[in-house]
Amino acid sequence: MDSSPAGCRCKPCLAVVVFSKDRPCQLLASVASLLEHITEVDLDITVLFKASSEEFRESYQVVRSLLGKKSLKKSNAVAHQAETVFHWDEEDDVFKVGDLLDAALARMEGKCRVLLFTVDDALWFGDFHAGAAIELLCSNSKVYAVHTKLCPRVEYAHPNDKFMRVPPLSHATPPSLSGASSQLLLFERSNGEYDWNYPWELSASLYRLEAVKETLQAIRTEFGQDAVHHPNHIEGYGVRLLKQQKLASANLAPLCACLCSPVVVVVTINRVQSLFENPVYEAPGQDAAEVHPLILDKLLRAILRESGRRSLALKPAEDVAVSMSELLDASPEFLRSYWGDLSVPATFGDLLSSPSWPPALLQPDVYRNTYLDSVHVPLLVAERIPRDLEVNPLVSWLIPVRDTPSRWLKDAFDSIQAQLGVGPGAWELVVVDDGSQKEDTLETLKDWRSLPNVQVVRAEASAGVGPALNLGWKHCRGRYVARLDGDDIAQPSRLIHQISFLEKHSSISILGGGFRTFTEDEHGVRIGERQYRFPCHPLLTRWHMIFSCSLAHPTVVMRRDSIPTGDNGPYPEDEEAEDHCCWLAMPLRVQIANIADVVCHIRRHSNSRTASASKKLLQSSYGAVRAFLKRECAEDQLTDADVAVLWGREGAATSTQAATVSHALGLLQNWFTQILHEDTSPELLPSGFRQDFVKNRLSALEEYAAWTLRVKSSCNKLKGTEPETLVHPAVQSLASGDVDVGAEMMKQWLKGGDAGLKSLGALIQAGYGSKGQ
Repeated sequence: MDSSPAGCRCKPCLAVVVFSKDRPCQLLASVASLLEHITEVDLDITVLFKASSEEFRESYQVVRSLLGKKSLKKSNAVAHQAETVFHWDEEDDVFKVGDLLDAALARMEGKCRVLLFTVDDALWFGDFHAGAAIELLCSNSKVYAVHTKLCPRVEYAHPNDKFMRVPPLSHATPPSLSGASSQLLLFERSNGEYDWNYPWELSASLYRLEAVKETLQAIRTEFGQDAVHHPNHIEGYGVRLLKQQKLASANLAPLCACLCSPVVVVVTINRVQSLFENPVYEAPGQDAAEVHPLILDKLLRAILRESGRRSLALKPAEDVAVSMSELLDASPEFLRSYWGDLSVPATFGDLLSSPSWPPALLQPDVYRNTYLDSVHVPLLVAERIPRDLEVNPLVSWLIPVRDTPSRWLKDAFDSIQAQLGVGPGAWELVVVDDGSQKEDTLETLKDWRSLPNVQVVRAEASAGVGPALNLGWKHCRGRYVARLDGDDIAQPSRLIHQISFLEKHSSISILGGGFRTFTEDEHGVRIGERQYRFPCHPLLTRWHMIFSCSLAHPTVVMRRDSIPTGDNGPYPEDEEAEDHCCWLAMPLRVQIANIADVVCHIRRHSNSRTASASKKLLQSSYGAVRAFLKRECAEDQLTDADVAVLWGREGAATSTQAATVSHALGLLQNWFTQILHEDTSPELLPSGFRQDFVKNRLSALEEYAAWTLRVKSSCNKLKGTEPETLVHPAVQSLASGDVDVGAEMMKQWLKGGDAGLKSLGALIQAGYGSKGQ
């Protein structure tokens, strides 16, 4: 065991407990990646492992040597830490998990204030500034935990096969427009579900040491001494106590924190416990549903031998056992026996040529460059590389301008020039001047005309945003068209994130993203704390588009050749909500999605269309929804007032209106169900779409849509005595994307005497009786 030097410590110390059973191969990948990516702290790491056979015990011995400093000095894995201390404790019939955990906590006393629980199948691929997380937990008593496994991208719970509602997210500290901001986001756990309301968990979360001790003691008190001798019991019983409000530290801390960007996933390819039937992902090329730990143990041995030979540049005739014996603190005889005769499935054959040191099964770069919407992910053994981002031009930025202040235009242009990973010849800017009159705007546009990669197109007369965008579209030459408004600012990593996603998912044609808002006055720039996201899965994006606009127009990137344009262009020219109308008019072969990453900062000011034309925008959107229902569902009876009920902005005034809206909801459910199933005409959907987005999410998508409609349909049963005055908060919450209140009200109502009502129509009309006409 390594000991820390005496004297003042420059960095806080983070205690880490890693649980492992029969997975030394995955443990090596997990801890090596943790050492590389956890920054700003010293580490005190306790590995609590259990080996059910001598084969696994031998591999744990080898992994322990690999993770020692003598072996790791050949890598950069300890570059971020001033000091790393390991403790290896094996579980057996005498010393069980709870006993070993007690000893570890006693060791940490006085040295660490915060503990990170993690597991052997967690893989770290992004830098996590743990010092900031420790500071947050030690300075803000309302924060119960920091969940490093969560970020805005996570909207699907793989163990439950459910889409989750992501709670509102706010930054823990004020960010800046330069892109530098807090890595931590705060949320109220009660506003989430599944992973977003699972505050006590052991896969990748940080807690105060006092909270950990309190929870373990409470579990023993409530469920007996043996209840802490299995990690799954510790997690399950702890969550139960927390939900029952029996943990004082949790009762006083309603908030949790997550990260802005993904840093860790749980690679779910096998199961070593028998308490829960958690699903696993199938490994590519494998016949079995999971990769057995014994197969991975053989793979570890084979990769170790090959990586060692390559790392030491050994000739074929040289004995690798002799050369590596000192490095691994093992005798040549042990290593010859350890390697023996190895056979590895052909699927993993390419890994045997990896020259990396330490050797590892999992490749963090693959996960870093893949957009994943779940904490639990499959084994990724090959990366789909995006095409060259230096194509001329790859991206056409499209900006409509009408009297936009010169300084704002400069901010927008600077943000385009500052895009990361995109060469100067890979983009062009198409600016449409929609009848500007202000001198400073005209002067800026005049200067831009002289730039080689900027086209300034002057509209003959000011006709509005839709016609201006169509005019500009005709001048765009890029493979992709990126929208931005002249008063907004693109995040530096915007194109890297969005273009990479589109290159990897050819069935997606329109991609939006997350955003933040900001204001500016004589006191300077103020960034809003809230980080906004929309549903990201393409079918959920399209589903929510019926109830509100689920794309933020300035965040959108479009695959130009896939967008139907008609005679004038893709946008309607006589609609105030040209964007919402455009998205709702898109056929199914043009798939729409979002990424949760912040790609844009949107400026809020009194002259914005959102502020100055809100009523016109709303009426335009209502008309687009009615047109959609007529085209897709053969429903042409709805009025704008009916759509207002559908959106939750008004309550149904009569039973007739309730029946009309109920009928529309039923048609929408049928429409959505038809899209999901194979009997839908294949030419309606783009090639590869089902494989990418439907195959592994089918039941979750069906249930999500049905649940949404149940929430909407229940609103009128929960009305007051006068239906004419009803504007029910359940539907209002749903329309704004915050559905926790409505869901809870619906649950309470379903417990009542009318819980047997099953149809949408029955649900929505149940509150009327003989009242209403």
